[in-house]
Amino acid sequence: MRRAEIRLEYAWLGLCLIVQAVLLTHRLNLLPMWGDELFTVQAAQEPVGKLVDMVRGDVHPPLYFLLAHSWIRITSGDVLVRLRLLSVLLALLATVALDRLWFSRAPRGIRLWCLALWSSSSCLLLYSRMARSYSLQVLLFIVVCWAALRWSEKITSASRLLIWVGSLAALLYTHYVPGIAAWAGCMVLLFRGREMRRLLIANALVWVAYMPWLATLASVVSIWQDKPGLLLVTDNRILEMGLKLGYWGFSFLYGEAIPVWMLVVSALLAIPVLWLLWMGAKVARDWVAPAVVMAVIGFGGVAGWVSYAFGPARLLFLLPVVLLAIAAGVNYAPRPGTVIAGALLAANLVGIASYFGARDLLNIGYLAPMESIARDIADNSSPADTLVLVDGANLSGSVLEYYLPGFTTRQISTAQDADAARLAIANPGTRRVWFLRNPHDVTPGHIMEHMENDLLRVREGSLHRYTPFSPTQKALMRAANIQVSTDWLYAAWEFRDTKR
Repeated sequence: MRRAEIRLEYAWLGLCLIVQAVLLTHRLNLLPMWGDELFTVQAAQEPVGKLVDMVRGDVHPPLYFLLAHSWIRITSGDVLVRLRLLSVLLALLATVALDRLWFSRAPRGIRLWCLALWSSSSCLLLYSRMARSYSLQVLLFIVVCWAALRWSEKITSASRLLIWVGSLAALLYTHYVPGIAAWAGCMVLLFRGREMRRLLIANALVWVAYMPWLATLASVVSIWQDKPGLLLVTDNRILEMGLKLGYWGFSFLYGEAIPVWMLVVSALLAIPVLWLLWMGAKVARDWVAPAVVMAVIGFGGVAGWVSYAFGPARLLFLLPVVLLAIAAGVNYAPRPGTVIAGALLAANLVGIASYFGARDLLNIGYLAPMESIARDIADNSSPADTLVLVDGANLSGSVLEYYLPGFTTRQISTAQDADAARLAIANPGTRRVWFLRNPHDVTPGHIMEHMENDLLRVREGSLHRYTPFSPTQKALMRAANIQVSTDWLYAAWEFRDTKR
């Protein structure tokens, strides 16, 4: 019977890996490159010394970028696709680690449901196909938590201590938030062993391993403290935190590519799924306190640093904990749990189909067709007499610059930027101006809208249309009373000076 059970376990893992591999590798060039991916592409192609300086200046730890640097030297093809494939491989390794390390002694029902929800997660699909460190963070987080639990069972083991220290140091060298969150959560778990001397030794070893990067970590903390209101979209901090928390939870449960009719379904399903999560947490009581500590630290660090739309990516390392709790809830209440978890799985499958349609993504930044826009600009203009103006607060101007070598590109975020752009427009040598802005202008004093109106008065213009708003995006804008200037999510004005 044990041999049969083992064969069944490996068969289920193999099936989940096959499904996940097909989903993760299908059309890796589906979404355009966005700003953070551009940084990875550029850093990975630099020599190691310059790479480390780049990531230190961008307040990122170096491990993932060093791995990306090595990866593109042993593979061939488009750099962006290769780096996205690296993330896919790390996500598949995370699936193996999740199964082999976390479920070695778990009830079969928990294992089956958690792997099913994990391999079909629309949230994981979105972020595991990006040229960023999210998959590596998840993989190392899984290893760190397993190593802490294993060490807690035999606190006198030096080898288990070193495995935990090494995996935690690797996570800290990958990203600060999951590393610090996992460190704190593991301390809550390990403190119960009351082996204070060994805990002090372990923490000292982590500090020693991280010594080369401590100065950079200190600079990150100071920057974080100086930007308490970064990218707020409401006037109330409590509402802002609620928005970020709600968006994070929605992304974890359903992903971020949702057709309009799924908005209602997801709202109806939210309470039953949260009930399952609560039931699962009651079962795994020993891990509740560590998980809460990790979630609070993770959310606190991320919420003060990025806008609501980029929170789920930075908190992806917590997704295994959430799905494990839901699976434990199904095991605790099999009849209602199976129905609820089945509905959640179906919702994610809808999200996956919507994702591959590349239209209903809630974060519109992932849809910016900068390469297509750059191609049109290059085909219809000359670098010698063309000025490209980009809404710096909302669009990936750096990506457009990457695809437009030789062209003069200005990103406009402030009134000073706008004044400098007006001087450049008035230059007799500027015969053509390309103008890109968000249809919902959030720049100070609506400077992009004013510039657009000024250009329309003095130059002949034609609008190049690229991506329309999807029904989901329109419904959400109506619900939030967001006014836009056009039905096109992405478009570009081409202004010509016909008098010269």
